[in-house]
Amino acid sequence: MKISEIKLIQEYLVNSNFYTHEINGKLNSDTDIAINAALSSVSSDLPDGWGSWPHRRKAVAYLQWVCLDNDIDAGNIDGLYGPQTEAASQALAILHSTGSIPRSFVDIVPVRENPYQFPVEQTDALTDFYGEPCSSRLVKVPCPWTLRLDWDLRTTTGAISIHEKLSDSLAGILKSAYEIYGNDGIKKYKLDRYGGSYNCRKKRGSATSWSTHAWGIAIDWYPSGNKLKWRSDRATLAHPDLDDWWELWEKEGWVSLGRSEDRDWMHVQAAKR
Repeated sequence: MKISEIKLIQEYLVNSNFYTHEINGKLNSDTDIAINAALSSVSSDLPDGWGSWPHRRKAVAYLQWVCLDNDIDAGNIDGLYGPQTEAASQALAILHSTGSIPRSFVDIVPVRENPYQFPVEQTDALTDFYGEPCSSRLVKVPCPWTLRLDWDLRTTTGAISIHEKLSDSLAGILKSAYEIYGNDGIKKYKLDRYGGSYNCRKKRGSATSWSTHAWGIAIDWYPSGNKLKWRSDRATLAHPDLDDWWELWEKEGWVSLGRSEDRDWMHVQAAKR
């Protein structure tokens, strides 16, 4: 268990009047006594023999019980910390800090349209449609709001370099997004944090396959808040308030890897998966 999870346990123990000591992220004797008392009060929800479990297993069991009590699926209360408990704990932490449970990925339904007949993400298909990688004709599409480089917020730009075939589509998406969110919404959801578009490089981890960035047909948004392996319960761009943002792209045929595969939520591309 993480220190942050122990602190979360202690906070719930405080709220339930079982713990009156420092919230320090330590499974000390005071915390153990409080967890025992809390579990004893809900013993009918626990499996037989739980009282003989070691302190750390009881702590996990209490964490699981709190998750279930808040309608977060943590599986069976067995005191064993695995991927399901970890995911439930993350959801509980978000609920505790924001007051709402993060939406499950299975509840996200992308719009699957392709009005411009964008090709599938295969080298031959992309080359036939867009030309050779790293040789695309790029145009600069003005953005209605100022973009700040996510890794250097002092550096700004007012335009996005994109493949010439995508210029009208991108311009329309950005215009509509600005009409929906305005300056306040753009800043609130950090849609002004720009991660780049054209980049002549291979895919991460591949020595042979080209990234869609090499054709200038992909854009990254707010990378620091939407890292490659982060899923919808952690990525900021998975927020339900941004469904309109993503649907603008999807109705034009672009693909969000986050909305389609629950990874790389920063990335949107004009190539089908």
